[in-house]
Amino acid sequence: MLVGIDESGRGPVIGPLVVCAVAVSPGTVEELEALDLHDSKKYTRKKREALEPLILPLVDTEIAEISAHEIDVQRMCRTLNDIEAEMFAQVLTRFSDARTIIVDACDVNPRRFGEKVCRHSGVHKIISEHRADDTYPVVSAASILAKVQRDRRIDELKDTYGDFGSGYCSDTRTTTFLREYLHREGTLPPITRSSWDTARRMLEEYSQCTLDEFSH
Repeated sequence: MLVGIDESGRGPVIGPLVVCAVAVSPGTVEELEALDLHDSKKYTRKKREALEPLILPLVDTEIAEISAHEIDVQRMCRTLNDIEAEMFAQVLTRFSDARTIIVDACDVNPRRFGEKVCRHSGVHKIISEHRADDTYPVVSAASILAKVQRDRRIDELKDTYGDFGSGYCSDTRTTTFLREYLHREGTLPPITRSSWDTARRMLEEYSQCTLDEFSH
């Protein structure tokens, strides 16, 4: 069995982080490779969703999610890389006896990230590389399925909170949504990663603005 693991949603200020493990048997490796998969970011949402039903019959999957709030809680005592390593280990548990395990490393030091996943999972050897999601089809598949899952979670959040854009800090619609919510409610929405610099700056600006208004 060959296993690939990747994530979606590491950087956004809004929404969950999703990690997906994909396991493929020797009998279906060639069929998966024939799909000519690449990093999920190279596809439109429509294309990713079209690929999903082609991938799923060929693989077994395991998915883990962590909410924005839980990310904030855990970041009080450890790094995002540590959180991800533990999540990678979590989805790997079901496939820990796989012959080959490949992960897309989020750490600047891919070897260190692989060692962390090994330590958390009890697995002795993992291939940990940058851009593995664009090199190995099994990791590309994990990347695509993780992104599809996260997109669905974002849709659910938008049904509740309205359209906040992509959720990324670079998205003007996202930052406008957060500022308007903050000034209306006096706090950021619970789907926000308040430990992110973007969110912290907004809270600081709002606190200062409130103090200025009170002093006048």
